[in-house]
Amino acid sequence: MINSMTGFGRAECVTPSGRYVCELQSVNHRYLEVRSRLPKRLSGLEFQVLRAVQARFSRGRCDVTVIEEVPEERPRKLRLNRPLARAYLDAFNTLREELMIPGEVTLDLLFSQRDLFELEGEEPGTVEVDWPEVHTALEGAMNAVAEMRREEGRSLEAALLSHLDLVEDTLASIIARVPEVVRGYKIRLEGRLQRLLEGTPVDPGRLEQEVALLADRSDIAEETARLTSHLRQFRELIQQKGPHGRRMEFLLQEMQREANTIGAKANDARTSHDVVALKSVLEQLREQVQNVE
Repeated sequence: MINSMTGFGRAECVTPSGRYVCELQSVNHRYLEVRSRLPKRLSGLEFQVLRAVQARFSRGRCDVTVIEEVPEERPRKLRLNRPLARAYLDAFNTLREELMIPGEVTLDLLFSQRDLFELEGEEPGTVEVDWPEVHTALEGAMNAVAEMRREEGRSLEAALLSHLDLVEDTLASIIARVPEVVRGYKIRLEGRLQRLLEGTPVDPGRLEQEVALLADRSDIAEETARLTSHLRQFRELIQQKGPHGRRMEFLLQEMQREANTIGAKANDARTSHDVVALKSVLEQLREQVQNVE
């Protein structure tokens, strides 16, 4: 069974002290990357959020947003950080004088520095007491994301199996055509030799030697055996508990390599056409696997 890396979840936790809303959006990524946006007062919980998501998912870029809503009966005052404002003013004036920039430092410039103002109760600090509530909301969001990733994984599984059927059918066609390719080469070679020798009988031993050389140069038994093995492993991964995305990517790289070798050895137009079709389906598989966890 496989999971997708795409999902979205939203959950909330309501307590007497406030309401916490958590949203989590997950998209495909080569590894696991967690980015969080927390209220300033809860910024100390960033590590706990990271560890919680890492414990739940293996791959994907996860964007976590936590919103804190306090009851209206808890009014908070806007506070100006006066020492910081004076420091900004001194720094701006010093820079203006050193660079000889015309103009004055205005209130608009100072007010654009967002860290000059803060709401009482939003200063970062020890917020372990808030973690159980935030964790409850985060768990709800992760549950929703996990369910969506499972649903998407079922659709991915159906698409992957369909593409694997196409690969196996095309490979079977290539393998079945090998004897016909050798026979066709023998007939063409014998015809050319007869024209060159102007009716003189062709040495059967020499003809068979040339055909054997071609058969050896165009032998694809090893490549088709390895490709068949990779396909079997790929199907087994789909049925096993994941994550398998990175291993599937590796198997597809190996399958593409075998397909390239088969194409290089092909001495037949129809086989070359089948190899192009084979590589096309493998590329479609690769695109699908990029979203497998």
